[in-house]
Amino acid sequence: MIHREGNSNIRTWLLALSAASTLALAAGVAAPAAAQAQEQKIYEFDVAAQPLGKAITRIAAQAGLQVLYNDDGPANASAPAVIGRMTVEQALGRALAGTGYTFQYVRPGVITLRAVSAAGNADGEKVTAVVSVEGVTGSPYFGGAGRDAGVNGVNGSRDITATEGTGSFTSGALTIGSKVPQALKDVPQSISLLTNERLEQQNITDFTTAMKQLPGISFAQGGSNLETTFYSRGFAVTSLQVDGGAPLETSAAAVWGMYPQIDMSIYDHVELLRGAAGQFGSYGDPGGTVNLVRKKPLDHDEFSIEAQVGSWQNYRLVADATAPLALDGRLRGRLVVTYQDNHYFYDIAKSNKTLIYGIAEFDLTPTTLVSAGVDYTRQDSLPWQGGLPRYLDGGDLKLPRSTCLCFDWNRWTFDTTDIFGSIEQKIGDDWTFKLNLTRTSQSVMQKIGYSQGGVNPTNLLGPVLNGFYQRVASKQFSAEATLAGAFTLFDQRQEITAGVNRVKSDAGGTADYDTLISSSVAAPYQPYPGGPIFYYGSPNGLLPPINVFGFDPADPLYTEPRNPLRYGNYPEFGTVQTGAYINLRLTAFDRLHLDTGLRWTRYRYARKDEYLCTTTTDSCAGLQIGDVYDSDAMKYGEHDFSWPPPVNVSFDLTKQLTAYVGYTDIYRSQSFDVDANLKPVDPVTGSNWELGLKWAARGGKLNLSLAAYDIKQKGFAMPDPPDYSNYYTVAPGVYCCFVTNSDGRLRSKGIDLEASGEIARGWQFSGSYTYNENRAEGTYFGIDADTPVTPIVTIAPKHLYKLWTSYDFGAAGRERFLSGLRLSLGVNGQSSGFNSGRTCVRLNDTVAPNPITGAQPCLPDGYEDYAFVVPAYAVVSGRIDYRLSDKWSLALNLDNIFDKIYYQSTGTAVTRGNWYGTPRSFTASLRAKW
Repeated sequence: MIHREGNSNIRTWLLALSAASTLALAAGVAAPAAAQAQEQKIYEFDVAAQPLGKAITRIAAQAGLQVLYNDDGPANASAPAVIGRMTVEQALGRALAGTGYTFQYVRPGVITLRAVSAAGNADGEKVTAVVSVEGVTGSPYFGGAGRDAGVNGVNGSRDITATEGTGSFTSGALTIGSKVPQALKDVPQSISLLTNERLEQQNITDFTTAMKQLPGISFAQGGSNLETTFYSRGFAVTSLQVDGGAPLETSAAAVWGMYPQIDMSIYDHVELLRGAAGQFGSYGDPGGTVNLVRKKPLDHDEFSIEAQVGSWQNYRLVADATAPLALDGRLRGRLVVTYQDNHYFYDIAKSNKTLIYGIAEFDLTPTTLVSAGVDYTRQDSLPWQGGLPRYLDGGDLKLPRSTCLCFDWNRWTFDTTDIFGSIEQKIGDDWTFKLNLTRTSQSVMQKIGYSQGGVNPTNLLGPVLNGFYQRVASKQFSAEATLAGAFTLFDQRQEITAGVNRVKSDAGGTADYDTLISSSVAAPYQPYPGGPIFYYGSPNGLLPPINVFGFDPADPLYTEPRNPLRYGNYPEFGTVQTGAYINLRLTAFDRLHLDTGLRWTRYRYARKDEYLCTTTTDSCAGLQIGDVYDSDAMKYGEHDFSWPPPVNVSFDLTKQLTAYVGYTDIYRSQSFDVDANLKPVDPVTGSNWELGLKWAARGGKLNLSLAAYDIKQKGFAMPDPPDYSNYYTVAPGVYCCFVTNSDGRLRSKGIDLEASGEIARGWQFSGSYTYNENRAEGTYFGIDADTPVTPIVTIAPKHLYKLWTSYDFGAAGRERFLSGLRLSLGVNGQSSGFNSGRTCVRLNDTVAPNPITGAQPCLPDGYEDYAFVVPAYAVVSGRIDYRLSDKWSLALNLDNIFDKIYYQSTGTAVTRGNWYGTPRSFTASLRAKW
């Protein structure tokens, strides 16, 4: 038996982590059953994707076999990566799967390859689909076919959806949209993914960059450079899953103060479902759902380290170690440590991040897998809040891209800890029970100054300094239990998935603070002792002015303000969302499939506010500063049962080509709006219709899809009466009085086209095109018969295309120097978008502007509608990667190669929100893997 001794330090390192994270678990379950004796020798293989002949030669050499080739040997076939601990027969089976070849022993120790003929086929036609090797390839269901094709689950992980080590741009097993591993072709909705190979090639290191590369996703910069809103099909994408668990929310407001700052070094791949995902989710818009799949421990020793240096002092280091730890490999561990320090292409702003991720897996029994882990992230940032302003008349300031209206005392710190675990129990050959648990806690501190106000074109003044201070402490707990399996009915395979989930979000540690920079006649603002004073009516203006054309962050006017007083607490502030679902995939006549199911959701909200004294007068007479002088509370909830149920019908035109049509319902809570009886308004409802084709070519190594969709939403809450005369706050964040509007509606329709995978040996390709037309209709949105319909999201483009392709000369069969070279090229492009509103285009020039603040009144008829346009643009990027040896590689990524100058996002007002796209940049990466 051949064993790789590996690095003892890796084992020691990971064993210590495993003991710390799973001590309680291991103590209860480590007593155990003796390991079953292996009937065949087990080897540790690490064979990269390459020409089939080379791959077979390497596998055979490690096992001490000889290979004989016939004249019709595999001259043009290629093999996927073969990584992990297995028998030589299993390794050969993985390498040969989908190539049209199989192996046979001609005598002990000697094998040969032969082309496989279809059984029973009189003309001897060669089989080019997946080759089944008895005892090797297993069931084609629940992702098995993709594993056999080498596009998922081949790296030695127990997670069959893992894409690490495949070298592929596609996969044969995703859990999004189904809760169990399914091929892309078998999910009757639009789903996409970023594999581990693409994460590496495109240097995708954070969640924002990952989302920007996914098909159909457009984006708008948020309030700061650390916040981004993503859109799909005209709706925000706010639903997030981790390892296919209970649905979380990505927006800070939705999760009560939590700000996801996700580093991609701990994830194997990213899955995306576009459109409504209510069957397994709950409330939410129909933009889409994202699933992040964590890296899992492998069954063999592996250590990698990657060092990066890039433009604008961008430094990054990632160390990743995994190994079997004990108990004959039944206990495995993985540790990832990431450090990053970076500036930005604009001045002053910077960020520093440290991440530690550890996970341990234990095979409690041959059919029971228990895992537990933790990840901790500390991020310290000097952020830029607000972006660039515009002229008061809407014109572009045309400032240099390096301009940042930042202050060196700005800071935004995050401390985030995730503790997670799961139990997966296999029941027979076709049934699996899984329990996922995750607890996330985060503390955030923000002290930020920013520019507020548009620029007067007369004297180039107008923006002033403003700021805020905030502390947030929040936590989430999510749990989901799922039972999935298959049974036979009418001689057909039927599949069923049932589950319950619960997500509790709590920001009870959040506090409210006074304005960071406040001024009044009684207490004017003075930035430094002896400096000018600012208050309403002062000759200096209300707040310190900012000259955006000659901005100097070291100006004493911008001295760091002292922290404000705390005026509010939230002893209770959060939601509890509970759901239950059952989904059926029924099959008739072998080719006809019906997906349907039911879902129930309950939503609970609770909030208690405490108001604190900031003075010792009025309501606080006799109290101390910081004492509670008043409080109020609010609790409410709702529950809904989905009806009509989602229905999706698909038909296998061939074994590779499937057509589908389906309907999915939409629910979005409006619990914050109550009617005259203080009852929550009914949720927004709607429908998601989709028609499409999916084709799995080259034995599953290439996936293509085409979809057309039509989405409608209706039932939005509107004020009662419409003039807001009865509008008031019932409780913090809860407003009265509202009724359901029957007129207003949102509609989105379009097409999605995507291809991903291997086009030819060594040539990987991922390309997508999206057309979307969305609009708001009805008087609810201020639209009448004389006003044309308006887009739901004006900044989102109608046309969006993304391409990334890579050619590996070694995998294509080239020799010598070229065998280590891989070239990649990509482009992201879109049509124009805009933000619109109303602004002053004609100032009253009979009134002189204030010489300090630039303030100048607008003429009564000087206000007009505007649209800040983001013209159509395309950004080209590329990568050169060279394998120096079996262990070392060097790569250079070039982004925005032609240095395109463009605004990636514009604001909804002249005061702020305009952000340049990143200029030309480079990142050099040195990677080693043992």
